[in-house]
Amino acid sequence: MGNVLHDSNAVLKKIRIKTIFPFIIWPVVFLATFFLIYSNYENLYMKSIEYKGASTANSITDTFLVYLNNVDTTLKSCARSVEYMLEENASKEEIHDYLKYESEKLLIVSSTGSRGIFGIIDGTLMNGIEWNPAPDYDPTQREWYQVAFRNQGRYGFSTPHISSRTNEYVVTACKLLEDGESVIALAIDYETFKSMTTDLVKSDDSRIVLIMNDRGVVIASSAGDEKGVDYSVSEDQFQRAIYGAWMHNQGKGTFTLNGKSFGGSDYIISQRHILYDLNVLTITDADEELAELKRLAYSLGIILFLAGVLVLVFNQRRMIKDMIALDRAQSLKSLAKIYASMFKINMERDTSEQIICNDYRISQVMESGQKRASQAIREMTELMVDKRSLDDMLSFTNLATLSDRFKESNSLTIEFLSAEHIWKRARFILVEKDELGKLISVILATEVIDEEKRARERLQYLADIDQLTGINNRGSGEQKIRDLLQLGVGGMFLLFDVDKFKGINDTYGHNVGDKVLIEIAGKMKQVFRDRDIVMRLGGDEFAAYVPGVYSEEKGRPITQRLIRAIHSIDIEALAGYTINISVGAAFYFTTDTFAFDDLYKRADLCTYESKKVEGSFVTFHKRLDGNREDNNNETRGET
Repeated sequence: MGNVLHDSNAVLKKIRIKTIFPFIIWPVVFLATFFLIYSNYENLYMKSIEYKGASTANSITDTFLVYLNNVDTTLKSCARSVEYMLEENASKEEIHDYLKYESEKLLIVSSTGSRGIFGIIDGTLMNGIEWNPAPDYDPTQREWYQVAFRNQGRYGFSTPHISSRTNEYVVTACKLLEDGESVIALAIDYETFKSMTTDLVKSDDSRIVLIMNDRGVVIASSAGDEKGVDYSVSEDQFQRAIYGAWMHNQGKGTFTLNGKSFGGSDYIISQRHILYDLNVLTITDADEELAELKRLAYSLGIILFLAGVLVLVFNQRRMIKDMIALDRAQSLKSLAKIYASMFKINMERDTSEQIICNDYRISQVMESGQKRASQAIREMTELMVDKRSLDDMLSFTNLATLSDRFKESNSLTIEFLSAEHIWKRARFILVEKDELGKLISVILATEVIDEEKRARERLQYLADIDQLTGINNRGSGEQKIRDLLQLGVGGMFLLFDVDKFKGINDTYGHNVGDKVLIEIAGKMKQVFRDRDIVMRLGGDEFAAYVPGVYSEEKGRPITQRLIRAIHSIDIEALAGYTINISVGAAFYFTTDTFAFDDLYKRADLCTYESKKVEGSFVTFHKRLDGNREDNNNETRGET
């Protein structure tokens, strides 16, 4: 009897140990797992913070580049043109007239925020916008003049300073010309700089944005009025620490500032170069960003721990089974939202297993065990794919070549048009390979991308087309011409603008001015061939590139047709007013090697010459032979 009781107690003890054992192991495993997951998640969260900072820096950089594109193009074009005019011993009156002409063009494109083009040319102060400075005004003591000399021929921006002409803060882009004495500058509105710096982070207290030059001087800041503050010598430890970290980041786009260096929080800094000597820095308080995550993690950890203990008390096995079932259901539900069909293909046995399929016809074709996978996939492809995409899809779904195609990738994709004329994407996903690299199994999935694809095509169209006129905008048009020049495709480049267009806007209104621009674009489409490149540069300035035209003799009929077409524009509000244009033409031979900017400069100078003649006029750039340009830039005109 005693032996029986002893054995019974031993059995009960084993049962008790087995029952208690999970409650001893569970907390240890849970805590270790929780802290491991939290550590990994914290790292991922830090990566997310870094990504947000880098994304903000990229967005601000893109915003500034779009804004400064006209400034950069105009300043460089004016610098090259003035240097050329100085080399050709042009008079000061001619140079001054040119600066006035370029400044007037800038006023039409109000998005530049231009305050005009000016500078000290050959020892004389010249203003593109008429202004009489005070007798004691010394331009050599101005910020822009000193920055230009300090940069020694490199383009640069001044720090914000008060304009003597407008008594408003401006930022000036400037350059010392090749003669080592003359300086050309273009002043732009500081408030625009400030708004572009702050707009993206107005509601984000944990992130600061700085626009700073290479020397550490602040141009604009989202953290109050810090313009002109030199972080490199600042008395503020935090500001000096930021500058020091920036200088020692070894070229990294994103880096960390340790708070121990100044007794504060850790910061994540992302930096991007904008233009000339301008940079954007986003500074994120990492500790502040992580504080909420830590509080949430601790609360969630306690709740999950208690919930886990309670679940173990009631039914451990059922909990595990239910969680697995729920996880699988959620995974399939998530996949069903993305993919219309998904099949697992066993390459060794040539069989298929259906995971998801929303089309009963495909499900019947791919029904497991009925036929070989290679045959079923071919029948499915012929059933679901439009004839225009069928050959490509049959090649893509050919299982015989799949192993070779997976040598360099773990995923293969193709976009195709379905039989219902809906765009879809098919994807092979690697599941398993053996030790020798032989393909064992893959997943074949399809998804509907009709809206995505059409949206991509629409965005590409909007990116390339001038929204007012419907022809190429400056960015896409110039890129197409640069591509042709790189391929050695020569031709004639035409540059023209509308005479007295500002007067049309002022007299008849901007709506009529827009109609004039639209009509001009329409006439360009009629005059030029489909393979010619026509574009609107901005404002009333247009351009065209005509491949295969290498001489004035062949180019003259084209310019005559263009002028006649534009003269024929009849807008009721203009009451018979004849629209005149000033045209400059330059040629690029197949043997030429100079850049598009040089071709543009030649046509621009010819346009400037045409402006001197009343009415529509064309000036051709004169070359002495087919392969080189004489230093004397002779021109020839026609009405």
